[in-house]
Amino acid sequence: MNSTQDPDGLLELILDRCIQICGVESGSLMLIDEKSAVLDVVTSRGMNQQILRETRLKIGQGITGMAASTGRAKLVNDVSKDPDYIQVKEEIKSELVAPMIVEDGIIGVISLDSNRLNAFSAEMLEIVSVLANQAAQIFKNLQTIRNLEQRTKIQTTLIEISKLVTSTLDLNEIFEGIMVTMEKSLRLEKGSIVLHNKEEGVLRIVAASGLSQEEMDKGSYQPGEGITGKVFESGEAMIIESVANHPAFLNRVGYLSHFKHDPHNVGLLCSPILSDQNIIGVVNAFIVQNKHTDLKSYLDFLQVVASIISQSIKIQSLVEEAKKEISRENIQLKRELKNKYKFGSLIGKATAMEKMFEKIQLVADSRASVLITGESGTGKEMIANAIHYNSSRSENPFIKINCAAIPENLLESELFGHKKGSFTGAVSDKKGKFEMADTGSIFLDEIGEMDLNLQSKLLRVLQEREIEAVGSVKAKKVDVRIIAATNAELEQLVAEKKFRADLFYRLNVVKINTPPLRERTEDIPLLINHFLEKYAKDNNKVIKGITREASKLLLKYRWPGNVRELENVIERAVVLAQEELLSEEDFSDIVDHFEEHQEAHPEIQSASHAEPMNSSEPLDLASGRLTPSQLDNLDGRAMEIVVNEVESRLIQYAMKKFRYTKTRVAKFLGINRNTLDKKIKELNIEY
Repeated sequence: MNSTQDPDGLLELILDRCIQICGVESGSLMLIDEKSAVLDVVTSRGMNQQILRETRLKIGQGITGMAASTGRAKLVNDVSKDPDYIQVKEEIKSELVAPMIVEDGIIGVISLDSNRLNAFSAEMLEIVSVLANQAAQIFKNLQTIRNLEQRTKIQTTLIEISKLVTSTLDLNEIFEGIMVTMEKSLRLEKGSIVLHNKEEGVLRIVAASGLSQEEMDKGSYQPGEGITGKVFESGEAMIIESVANHPAFLNRVGYLSHFKHDPHNVGLLCSPILSDQNIIGVVNAFIVQNKHTDLKSYLDFLQVVASIISQSIKIQSLVEEAKKEISRENIQLKRELKNKYKFGSLIGKATAMEKMFEKIQLVADSRASVLITGESGTGKEMIANAIHYNSSRSENPFIKINCAAIPENLLESELFGHKKGSFTGAVSDKKGKFEMADTGSIFLDEIGEMDLNLQSKLLRVLQEREIEAVGSVKAKKVDVRIIAATNAELEQLVAEKKFRADLFYRLNVVKINTPPLRERTEDIPLLINHFLEKYAKDNNKVIKGITREASKLLLKYRWPGNVRELENVIERAVVLAQEELLSEEDFSDIVDHFEEHQEAHPEIQSASHAEPMNSSEPLDLASGRLTPSQLDNLDGRAMEIVVNEVESRLIQYAMKKFRYTKTRVAKFLGINRNTLDKKIKELNIEY
């Protein structure tokens, strides 16, 4: 009895040994069915199986039924003299019955029959009774082990399903994975998940195992229709021990055709899927039963699965809602960005700015590369934003990267991406900025700082419209518009062989020069008001404006850091301000700059005012005539002052003549642009 771990095999073994010990012709072993209060024949020898199935003794009926009811063994050596005997087989003359008792509970009966009178002895009765009780204990233990194994398998399956659910947000993948896992791990066959479609008002199969798409399409039920509809309507889980015999089973999908071997032995488990007290669907599974299948444990498992499905649907709903919210925020943000970078939102009324706005409008909706030049702080990035957000690509990605801020050895990976293992530290594949910007635009700031080797790869992107990740041998097509910016003179870098000429010409399809603030002084009051309003609001301060003296001070300052410097000066003044009106004291850094500059270059101030030192008589250099007194006052500095005065007047004349376009002014004077800027700064020329 200890040689097998199979309860069914154990019962067969017990019956065989009892028949052998007693030397009889037939016998049967029956287990009590507590639900029906009858004895089910589990195994028999020398008996007609059909007769046994039809006879099904009730507890307390006949010799065998009495033993199952009282727990007392009985020996009858002449059945014709026992009033309790129920004849099953005509030739039976003697019968021995021993109950199977374990933990004071009766689980079954061993019945032995003989065609001979007085076939059994008291010793045989004692031996069979002992064997029956020992077998009952072992059988009970084996059943417990089997139940534990079933529960362990259920727990393992739940863990697998939990891992599956956390590995993806795709509901179809989750549903199909759950069905496949249940069938593979627990032999729950032809399971399906049925969800209620609110719009149509019907229940439809959304996932199933072992069913074709055509069969799944047939799985449509009204609430209350069939077993699935009843479970949905009632919200109560159901166990159907034999679906073939159940009147509510519709077999609409054709399930029973899959169980041709014994459809009457196929059970169905159904559990409602609940979400916040609402029933949203049903999960069901078929199971081919054996004698010891614990349907209740399987139903408990299925109810846990239903809860997991519900949570997955809820998470998916939250994710979708979050996506919609993010999408709404993105749309709103894009609208704000588009409004922020409208041409009317870029502050400036100077002629140079108006011309620049016009050029932006013309170039925005093309796919031509744009090169934005200008000094640091003139707003090159804002111009790039304006170009992108006023183009047909405005809804697509806009990726920005500062070429000077990333080391050369990492910039290639940042721009084009890399494959796993392509270099030390490349632990996984990584998308580059160009791939991220596909269908949109990319802004390459400080393009003049890019390494020559990398410039050749960028040239290929412009020419072939394809990229190749570091460590990859396969090129990938991209549709990206390139907007580049630099404060360097690329023409000079090309001449010095520090920048590729072919790349320069590819980038320089449309060139936009951002004028320095000193060339658009009429915009300074507009910018001051804009930054005052912005930073007063950000810092919760009431700032009504600035004094006239402070305004003159800011207008007179040269602003080497351009608009960025002006913005920083205004922000600092607002943060530190103690009055509602900003005065010169609030711009002490600017005042200090003027004082330091005057102490370092007193002669420039004299020249720029066209007055020789210690003389109220102005120099008449235009006529070429100087009085003796004027010449005497220039003693030791005559050449310097006169030359400075001539250069100052000549530059001012050219600036007015060519409407402050420095490139034309430099060409007219026969000097380069950098020299012109240097002269303007040294001579303190205001324009």
